[in-house]
Amino acid sequence: MKTVYVVCATGVATSTMLRLKVERFLEEQGIQANVRQFRVTEISPQRTDADVILATTEIPPEFEKVATVINGISLITGIGQTETLQNLARALQENKGE
Repeated sequence: MKTVYVVCATGVATSTMLRLKVERFLEEQGIQANVRQFRVTEISPQRTDADVILATTEIPPEFEKVATVINGISLITGIGQTETLQNLARALQENKGE
């Protein structure tokens, strides 16, 4: 099963809101994935098992070597939200066989 990390600066309100939106979207799309939330200081590239990292804060570039990193600000603002969710679905489906 795929794994999505939802990451914000503090790992509380913003990432909770994003996690709920992402879980609802994935369920509507019939995509199975574990969605976990973190603050940015809790994750490291060496221990990341995420297929996708959806972040509302700056993520160090070394994470791009281990997961697809998507800017999740649009899920807060609502501007470009559909495109972000489509990018998430596409990223999860592209790695389907792995």
